[in-house]
Amino acid sequence: SGRNGFCRRWLMVVAAALRRARAGGRAAARGAMGNQACRCSCLDESMEEEPPQLLEPMRMSSNERAAPSKPRSARRHLILNMDINKTVLMTDGSTGKTAEAVVNEELASASWGVEVDGAWHMSSPVPTVVRPAGETNRHLANYADWVTDRYPGDEHKKERARLKKMFTAPGQPGASLAPLAEQLQQRLKLPDGSEVRLIPAFFELLLYLKRKERSFSLCFRTYGQDLADVAKELTQFCEGKHPLFPGILMDGSDGEPDYRLDIADADRCGTFHREEGDLSLIMGTVEQPGEGAFKNAKDRSVGFFKQFPGVTIYRGFANVSGFLSNRCSECGSFGLRDHYAFWKKKGQTSDGGKVFMFDLSRGSRQHALFFDDNLKYDDANIVQPIFLPQPDLRHGIVSLLQSHMCKVEPLFAISDRAYFVKEIDRLEKGYERRLRNRERFAKILLAVKAAGRWRRASTAEKAKAVDSVTTTEPWTPNKKRCGMTPSSNHTESDVSPTSGSCLSSATSSCCSDRAEDSELDCAPTCSFVHRSRAVV
Repeated sequence: SGRNGFCRRWLMVVAAALRRARAGGRAAARGAMGNQACRCSCLDESMEEEPPQLLEPMRMSSNERAAPSKPRSARRHLILNMDINKTVLMTDGSTGKTAEAVVNEELASASWGVEVDGAWHMSSPVPTVVRPAGETNRHLANYADWVTDRYPGDEHKKERARLKKMFTAPGQPGASLAPLAEQLQQRLKLPDGSEVRLIPAFFELLLYLKRKERSFSLCFRTYGQDLADVAKELTQFCEGKHPLFPGILMDGSDGEPDYRLDIADADRCGTFHREEGDLSLIMGTVEQPGEGAFKNAKDRSVGFFKQFPGVTIYRGFANVSGFLSNRCSECGSFGLRDHYAFWKKKGQTSDGGKVFMFDLSRGSRQHALFFDDNLKYDDANIVQPIFLPQPDLRHGIVSLLQSHMCKVEPLFAISDRAYFVKEIDRLEKGYERRLRNRERFAKILLAVKAAGRWRRASTAEKAKAVDSVTTTEPWTPNKKRCGMTPSSNHTESDVSPTSGSCLSSATSSCCSDRAEDSELDCAPTCSFVHRSRAVV
């Protein structure tokens, strides 16, 4: 009973750990959304302060300058997978999307209200990226979703875009947020009044990692055709020619890694092509069949890419993952275009999303991260996470949002220049926390397994001990001398309590075959044997 109690206690420990893990995952998701809501609730208050000077890069505090950073080899190499549109790029010259339009669209998604007489009215004066908490707020809908429900279908696409872009205009439902919108727009302006392309928070991240001497690779991920614009501005920044960060060098001229990007470099840029059960990566081009200049291409298979000179095609998951693992382990910048047609074919679900390969082990020297504004707090949506040791194993978004993935909130990325720095710090701490939890849980399972082996071994020893016990019947070898023959169903009444001898052949069954090595007579103790065997 003591050993059984020990095993039960260990099983209770495991069950409690599992309950805490599940509750912790749900709480983490709620906490992430709550933190976003809390941060956004303070957004308008922080914007009332004097906006920081965009020309001044982030500065280290005296403590940071005094404390030496860890050498590159002491920390994991970071692989930063960065979505482009509304993650690091808020304006789009090719589509005419201005900073004003982006800010209005984001505020429309963060403003909550109700429909009254066919019109949407704001209920919460403070923008929040998630619905305000409380039972009374379950009926609230943000303006962007209300517009989508009110004007569904492709035929109303332009009308939806128009309403969102003018959300804070006079006479519109979000007119009261016009001062906040104006301040956010100012953060997307260059000193000469023109609009920024790559947001300052992204460049601040690069400066921070360079200051900390971190080893990292930068990989832009997009469904669109905006890699050329990103590569141009990134190269401008790395050569010290960016108007917000003049003199900054990340072009390798100082002996550090070169982070400039050229989409004509076949080793640095490529495109994914996906078919059912087949993954391919084509390095040397960012074109895709059915898109852009090849919109009317008849061949939509991987054979389409053979027409481009100098391309290299990697087919199959093993080849693609092997190439990316080796390439992204080097410091530098890369640009990969994902396969939008396949994502659309899969119903715009995670099963057809951007391929994201990651590992979660103590021995891994890499930490892959994915930043995308289209992630959801309960669904990977636009990204397909793939666990390298077990590619077929599906991982929940809740746990990955604590260690490997970040749902980018454009409002925060615009207003907080340290946004990406803070998110990377959070994810790295989450990675270590997950490793510690996995190791602790593994120890518990090993202890339970050992306890189970101990219990089985103890049970086997007991059974063996019982089998080894023999009844000592020293009169057995002399049963013939007593004239006894084997019989069964004898009772104590068959023995004379006074004479102490066997009365009939039926009573001779008291003699056993299991103690044949004894040489004593049975007659003097026959009555005692019957009583002893009855007790046994």
